Amino acid sequence: MPGVEEMVRELWARAQVAELPMRYARGVDRRDWDLVRACFSADAFVDGTRSTGPVDDYLAELRPAVERWAATMHVMANQLVSIEGERASMETYAVAFHWAVAPAGSPSPDNLIVGVRYHDEVSFLEGGWVITRRVVSGDWSVAGT
Repeated sequence: MPGVEEMVRELWARAQVAELPMRYARGVDRRDWDLVRACFSADAFVDGTRSTGPVDDYLAELRPAVERWAATMHVMANQLVSIEGERASMETYAVAFHWAVAPAGSPSPDNLIVGVRYHDEVSFLEGGWVITRRVVSGDWSVAGT
């Protein structure tokens, strides 16, 4: 059985890693693109539902796609984190609400709700945990709510 210090270190790492998708969601929903970018390493790679490539190219496509909505809300759900030293892997389920008109929640045939999973590879680099590779799996969608 690991010692208390080792367990605390792993729990602290697990909490910091698990926070990454929450910060990402907050950044997207608040249109804080610096916060979104800070979740990723300089050379991160993203295989997303819209595009695949270096993180900066991915975010350049994601930003206008998100900003066309009056509001979005990403609800992060089930999460499984595995820590291996200064590397981690994580799968996070999310439901993302995309509201076409304000106020958010107003009915519109253009509203969209999607269920996705984020498969992240994470590393401890330069004093913090960052996503180095992300694969986004689109599981389902409902339009016109």
